[in-house]
Amino acid sequence: MNYCKNCGVELDEKMNFCPLCGETIKDKIENKVYSKSVKPQAKEKLLTEYESLNQKQRRKLFWELSGIILVSGIIVTLIINFIINKSITWSKYSVTISLVLLINTTLITFWRNRIILMFVVSFISTSMLLVLFDMYNQNVGWGIRLGIPFLFSIYFIFFLIVILIFKFKQRGFNLLAFLFIAIGLLSICFEGIISYYHRKVFYLHWSLIVIVCMIPISAILFFIHYRLKKGIDLKRFFHI
Repeated sequence: MNYCKNCGVELDEKMNFCPLCGETIKDKIENKVYSKSVKPQAKEKLLTEYESLNQKQRRKLFWELSGIILVSGIIVTLIINFIINKSITWSKYSVTISLVLLINTTLITFWRNRIILMFVVSFISTSMLLVLFDMYNQNVGWGIRLGIPFLFSIYFIFFLIVILIFKFKQRGFNLLAFLFIAIGLLSICFEGIISYYHRKVFYLHWSLIVIVCMIPISAILFFIHYRLKKGIDLKRFFHI
């Protein structure tokens, strides 16, 4: 039991002040202040340590954390699947996806400056994912005949967009313009691939409407970017 230092009255442990004289219990107040101040200091210290890391160290930290999570997920999934089914069945899908994610995370972390090599290896690893899915389902064929062409069109267009972005020193509304152009091109690729997969002939309909809509939007964004690049104030340009 605690006692009031002012009048000597016996106090309950949950009391913050003396019921007789009204004296506050200093020990509890100091403990509360200390406990509140320690947590923010620990949090601030963690943020300070993270902010002190350079970009390369941050990417490596992200890779290590991702690797721990993915490898742990692979091990846990295999163990659960083996315990329940006495063999490896459904876990092969999650294991394959986790391995491909780990490969792509590694590429982004360590081959960031080797754009062509990074895209090629990433495309090959992701294509293998689709091929393995076909094999798991007794060679259905959609992964090779439909999935890989989809994947190639995405990687190729995205690669071209990245190259164009790197060529522009000033970036702004032109990034949005490139995004809309990529959406239009992907629409054409997707419809062409789907039509060939089902009809054995390339047929374009709705994708042409999409690309026609994307072109004027991209042109307007490029114009805005050009005017702002010349030094015109953003508020003045939009009259706000």
